[in-house]
Amino acid sequence: MEKVIEKDCKELKFFKKITALPYLLVLLALLMPLANVSCSVTDTEPKTILNVSLYDAAMGVNLDESLDSSAAVKLHDLMDKNKATQTKLQSVIPNFPKMDSMPFLWGICIAVLLAAVFAFITPLGSLTMGMLAMFSMWAFLAQLGHMCEAFGLPILKLNPGVGIYAASTLILIGTAMNLASMIRPIVAAIKAKKKK
Repeated sequence: MEKVIEKDCKELKFFKKITALPYLLVLLALLMPLANVSCSVTDTEPKTILNVSLYDAAMGVNLDESLDSSAAVKLHDLMDKNKATQTKLQSVIPNFPKMDSMPFLWGICIAVLLAAVFAFITPLGSLTMGMLAMFSMWAFLAQLGHMCEAFGLPILKLNPGVGIYAASTLILIGTAMNLASMIRPIVAAIKAKKKK
C-alpha cells in the first residue's frame, strides 16, 4: 500500500512539473500575431495590412514600418488630403504614425511566467494566473478593436490573430492539467477511505 502511495506521489510531482510546459509555450505563441488589421475595398477580398504581436504592442508600433507599404502610402495620402481624418487619427494615435508603447502588456507575460512557476507549488495559483493572462489578452484585443473603430474608416477590420488562439489553447491545456493535479489527490483519498 505504501509503495502505491509513494508511486502516486512521484507521478503527481512529475505531472506538476510538466504542467509548467504549456504556460512556457504561451510565451512563444505570443510571438505570433495577436491581431491583424484587414482592409476591404468593395471589389476585392479583405487584405491584411497589419499584424501585431503582443511584444510589438508592448514596445510600440511604428505604422510606417509595420503597415503594408501600399496601405501606408494610401493612409498618408488620406491624411494629407483630409484634415478631418488627420485630426481623428491623431486623437486616437497622438504620435501618429508611432503607436505608443503599452508597458502594461508585460503584465500578461509576467502572469504567464507566474502560472508556470506556480505549477510546481500550487495548482490553484497556476490556474488563476493562467486564466487572468488569457482574459487580459482578449480584453486587450477588444481595446484594439475599439481603437480601430475610432478611426472612422469602415473599410478597416480587426480580427484575432493566430497568436491569441494558440496562447489561449495552451492556457486551457495548462488549466486542465492543473485541475487534474487538484482532483487526483482527492480521488486517491476517497479510494483509500473506501478500502479501509
